[in-house]
Order: sequence, then C-alpha cells, then structure tokens
Amino acid sequence: MASRSEASETLKVAIIGAGLGGLTLAKALLHHATEGRKVEVCLYEAWDEWKVRGGAIGLAAGKRILEKLGLKGQLAAVANQINGYQMNFHANGSKLNTLCVPGCTVMRTDLQKVLVESLPPNVVKLGHKLVEIVEGEDEVMLEFENGARASAHLVVASDGIHSFVRQKVFGVDQPEFTGFRVLYSVSSKAYRPDATVANIHWKELDGAGYGFLDLTAGQGKGRHDICVIILRSEEQVTDRWESTMVKDRLRKLAERVGSDHPVLLKAVESSEVCFDWGIYRQPLRDTWISSKGRVVLLGDAAHATAPFMGQGANMAMDDAYTLAQILRNERISLSEGMHLYETTRKAPCEAIVSKSSKVGDLHTASGMKAVFRNNFLCCFLLGDMRRVVSADPTAQKPWEESSFQKLSKKVCSICSAKGGA
Repeated sequence: MASRSEASETLKVAIIGAGLGGLTLAKALLHHATEGRKVEVCLYEAWDEWKVRGGAIGLAAGKRILEKLGLKGQLAAVANQINGYQMNFHANGSKLNTLCVPGCTVMRTDLQKVLVESLPPNVVKLGHKLVEIVEGEDEVMLEFENGARASAHLVVASDGIHSFVRQKVFGVDQPEFTGFRVLYSVSSKAYRPDATVANIHWKELDGAGYGFLDLTAGQGKGRHDICVIILRSEEQVTDRWESTMVKDRLRKLAERVGSDHPVLLKAVESSEVCFDWGIYRQPLRDTWISSKGRVVLLGDAAHATAPFMGQGANMAMDDAYTLAQILRNERISLSEGMHLYETTRKAPCEAIVSKSSKVGDLHTASGMKAVFRNNFLCCFLLGDMRRVVSADPTAQKPWEESSFQKLSKKVCSICSAKGGA
C-alpha cells in the first residue's frame, strides 16, 4: 500500500512518444482529475508537428476505452460502423465463415486528432526529442535535443518499436523480422461495394500463399478504402511507414496473384498512397520495469507485434488504460503499481504477439496446410479472434482478483488443507 506522504504527493509522469498509447495514457490520467491520486502529466513528442504513420485501425477494446473516457461522440463522428462490423473469410472464391466484430474502423490520423483535441494544450510538448535519460532512486532526469530538461517520478516509454528509452534503459536489442511483408494501399476514393463489411481472401499461386484484406475506415469526407496483400518475404523490408513504394509494384503483384479479385484491381487504380511494409516484432523482455522502478514500457516499446490479429493499437490503449487506473489509485504505491501493471498486461500481450505470427502463417498457407486451414483451422481462428475482440478492458479493476484467480486460490487452499490432514 502507498505511504501517507506518497499518497498525498503529486505524481509527476513523463510520457515519451505521442502515439495512440501515449495519448490514451495522458487522457486516462487526466480524466476525472479531481478523483484519486494527484497526477501531473507531460507528454513529449520528438516531431515538431503532428504526423501519423499507418493507415486504418480496427478498434474493439480501444473503442470501449474511448467511450469510458468520454469520447464516444467524437469517435462516432470519424469512425465507420461504430456499432460493430462484419468480417468475411473466403478461400478459392468461396465464403468460409464470418466474424462479427463489436468495434469500428477508423483512420489513425482521425483517432489521433480526437485524442489530441481532448487534452489540455499544455500537456503535449512537440519538438522534444529525447537524447538522454538518467534514472535515480526518486526521480528520472530527461534531456532533449532542443536543450530542454525535465524530471519526473515515473517515465512511461511509449516511443514505439524503435524505442530510444528501451534501448537506453533496458539494454540494446533489435526488432525481429517475422518473415512477412505487407503491400498496403489507401484511397480516399470509394471503390469497395459494401463499407459495412471487411473481407479476407486466401489464395495460392505457384506454391505460395497470399492473403488479401479489404476494408473501409472512417466515414463521409473522411472515408478511406484500404486494400492489403499479405505475403512471405525472405527480403527484410523496412518497417518504416515513410517508405512509400511506387504504385507499379502493387499493380504488378495484383495482376499476377489477384487478377480474379475485382476489389484488389480497383484498389490499384484508385490508391493515392501505397506502402511496402516489412513486419517486425519485439524480442520478449523478462520485465517491462527498470531496475529502480522509475521507467516502464508501454505499447510497441514493450510488445510490438505482427498486425494479423489487428491488436497492436488496441493493446497499447489497453496498456494505457490499465496503467492509468493503477497510477490514479492512491492506495497503491508506485512500486506495487508497476508490478501490478506488468502482471496484468505482460502475459496477455505476449500471448497475442505469439498468436499474431501464427495467424500470419495461416494467411500465407499453401498446399495441405491451406486445405487444413480452410476446412478446420478457420473455425478455431475465428473462435480465438472472437474471444480477443470481445474482451472489455474497462470491466475489471486491475487490483481486483478475477473469478478465475479466486477459484484457483480456493482450490489451492482446499488441496493444502487436505495435504495437511
């Protein structure tokens, strides 16, 4: 439990990186600011202007979190299918199954804007690229490229897969190439026949498997149609979203592997932006908490994943909401809170990271593996995805034991009593 002085002291939190995880954490810490522990928040972003990497996002857990943070109306104004959408799975031209997702699809740019505009203007510090971080027993000192200095009781690293904080504080490592590559097209011209559904098509050609995904994000003037080709790659393509490719590369691949896929061919004609994107994930860390307990990892800095379960942004937002709940609870000390955050989030996130690569294997299966997927594994895949997207991160307090934990303790207690007798 927190000491009396710790509970009454204002907790200074520095968030490094203004991605969706960092922005959600800032919003969650400041929401209902008069309740619980007093928290002072500063969010530091390296870029000197707002930029966005990425395209569309499917929000399930993230949608529930935003609604809990009072942003239901703002999200509804920019999202497609706010009350849920349908995802259809196809192989060899035949429909296999359907997944109903209790969420929405939104462009990352619009979601970022919703979160930024919900924060007080003095919270976010643009143009603050972190170049030095020194962790002490009681606080962390920060130094930025522009000469500014700051200190905080807790630093939250939400600075992405290439996290400076992770490398500096936790030791140098490199993101691992998963062996998958994605060709990703974005168009503000509507070409998909039905914006209310998303589709995944599986296809084989010359012994290789491909997955085609098409969906619509946003609405009205903010609508964008997205089309994605998932394939295996021996070449370690960059994961930098700034690496846009020429449209000809998408056209050539689409004509070769998707000549019978009308939506894909329309995507080639209509797309304004195309990416050639290598898929990487973070090596697992034994802990997300620094040695002195004053620095902690969040989102892609902790568990960057392949995108094949659509959970990257949702996991980061779930991390943020969970951590904010813990930090605002004045009965929990900072050291206890860090441990609680890690035990609550680390195992579920690492499970999704593992599953996402396995789903990538299914998307690109060929031969008998593809036959097995189409006839058997598709149902298991949908069941697993259904459990993930149905989870509500706002329904339980991290410090409250789940019914499963209570049952486990009761069973252990009974077994111990019998053993003692």
